[in-house]
Amino acid sequence: MNVSVVSVPRVVALRALMLLVAALLSVTIAVHTPDTVPDLVLPVVVAGALLGGPSRGGLVGLGAGWLVDLLPPGPSVLGTSALLYAAVGLLAGTGRREGPTPWGWVALVGAASAVALGTGRVVVAVVSGAAVDPTATGLGVLWSAALCAIAVPPLVWVEQSVAGRRRR
Repeated sequence: MNVSVVSVPRVVALRALMLLVAALLSVTIAVHTPDTVPDLVLPVVVAGALLGGPSRGGLVGLGAGWLVDLLPPGPSVLGTSALLYAAVGLLAGTGRREGPTPWGWVALVGAASAVALGTGRVVVAVVSGAAVDPTATGLGVLWSAALCAIAVPPLVWVEQSVAGRRRR
């Protein structure tokens, strides 16, 4: 079934809204808890990348990263989140499959994306001279991978429904 021209702006608007909500929730939760929290933006990027492939995944990641860069507290070097999320979107987009995608594959792509993002953040921290807490980083990667495994399938389903690609 072809996606109508009208549905493409709806999908882009929906994805932008999901990114904004996820980024704002991340900031709000991080301020109110000392515990390690999962990356709430990552599942939206992974879902967009799995639906659109590497190039769209990179663009979704770039937009998500700009949003994360601009929200407080933001990174010490502006633009690093944009580059990291773009790279993760490209990586996740290579996992795109035609037809039904098994949950195990989605979980694997989400875990690889979480590891890539965590590794990138450690590299940026080391290069900028910031302290790195290995325990918090490891927990963040585990939480983010688990969240991707749980949240990406429903996000993909919602985007496909909005685009009119789901059979009713």
